Amino acid sequence: MPLVRTVTLPPGAGTGWHYHPGRVEVVVLSGTLTRTLHDGRVEVSRAGDSLVEEVGPVHIHEGRNLGTEPVVLIAGYAVPEGRPLAVSVAEPAWSRSGAGTAEA
Repeated sequence: MPLVRTVTLPPGAGTGWHYHPGRVEVVVLSGTLTRTLHDGRVEVSRAGDSLVEEVGPVHIHEGRNLGTEPVVLIAGYAVPEGRPLAVSVAEPAWSRSGAGTAEA
């Protein structure tokens, strides 16, 4: 069953590294969301932008609010029954190294 939630990240806050067991469709209502993806790419989404977070542990990512105003998102989750909205994972080694991108 689909679920819709409002998510707010205050300035300086982050989601931590995680993945989703079901597809997530997001619209940024305000602020600037900075996401680091599983392959080291960084995507910046601003108010009015939409994005999709794909399914499964191969698509780990983290979202951060590096700005000075709250990031407010509307997230629509297509979650399989009995599964959580997100699964926390350890920060990738390449991210901890400060390299900024994943090795191929």
